[in-house]
Amino acid sequence: MADTSRGQDQAMAAAEEAQKKLERAIYFYRSGDLTAWNYTILALSFLGLFLGLFLLGKNIFNNRKRKMIAMYNMNMDAKKEEPDGKQAVLMLEKENLPQEDALLKKEAQPGDITVQWKDGQITSLYTDVPEEDV
Repeated sequence: MADTSRGQDQAMAAAEEAQKKLERAIYFYRSGDLTAWNYTILALSFLGLFLGLFLLGKNIFNNRKRKMIAMYNMNMDAKKEEPDGKQAVLMLEKENLPQEDALLKKEAQPGDITVQWKDGQITSLYTDVPEEDV
């Protein structure tokens, strides 16, 4: 009788274990009302969307700010390089003046580069001197 009661106890324990596994599986794979889960996922997706848009806007703003700072620094460097209203005075000899006037009076050719100085003087960047005169 002890053997039969022991066998029945083992059978009952195995049945209870199988019943517990079945209940866990039913709970895990339940297909009942999932509205709470759906609303949670919907809220998380909107939260992700807003977080992404916020980071995108912050990135755009920081890029614009960085470009403005770079332009400001470049302008400040250019101002530092400019002399404080000082201009170099160049005394030209009388012999060079007719040559410069002749160069300035000729018609502008394509590719000629002229420079207008702050004092209003216009000179050619490259003076074309014929080889036989050199």
